[in-house]
Amino acid sequence: MTSQRTSSPGDEGLLLATRASVVRHGVRRTTANDIAERAGVSRMTFYRRMGSVENAVLATLTREFRTAAADVRAASPAGTGREQLVHFSIQAVRVFATSELLESIAERDPEFLIPYVTDRFGASQQLILAQLESLIAAGLEDRSIEAGEATATTLLLALQGVALSARLLRKSGTFEAALAELEKMLVRHLTPGGEGAPGAGS
Repeated sequence: MTSQRTSSPGDEGLLLATRASVVRHGVRRTTANDIAERAGVSRMTFYRRMGSVENAVLATLTREFRTAAADVRAASPAGTGREQLVHFSIQAVRVFATSELLESIAERDPEFLIPYVTDRFGASQQLILAQLESLIAAGLEDRSIEAGEATATTLLLALQGVALSARLLRKSGTFEAALAELEKMLVRHLTPGGEGAPGAGS
């Protein structure tokens, strides 16, 4: 895949236009012309600022993850590092599992996500990983969690797995039950000695 350019504040209109197009058409059917028309700019301006449709989609995904992560952190209740980490984890899964953008990509162009599940972490995943590492550090400092070198990465993969399986879980009517079970597992795993009480991250 081509390398992703770093978007600037002036690209907001293009990112919103890209989001609208991908939600409606999917990645493969989204064109530079469609994005440019939605953003009210020329096709050449689109290419000059975004480089390619793929870069625009990747930048839009990064924007989606950054905004959602910031909103979840801002809404986190006061509590121990463990409580905030579990709250962030569960709410992040819920937000991303209901994202129109991610749902459209998963439904229409799942192959677009495969490299970020099997080969490498993209910028969007790195954003969430940084948030998890920050919350883990807070939990280690207040001694409310037990964590190792790979805890943040393992947690990211677990959350990603549930979020990407959201459509299947909703079809079976078990999405909320799965989140509740995930919360219990996280509390028990993160609590020093593994003696966490279910629901401690609510």
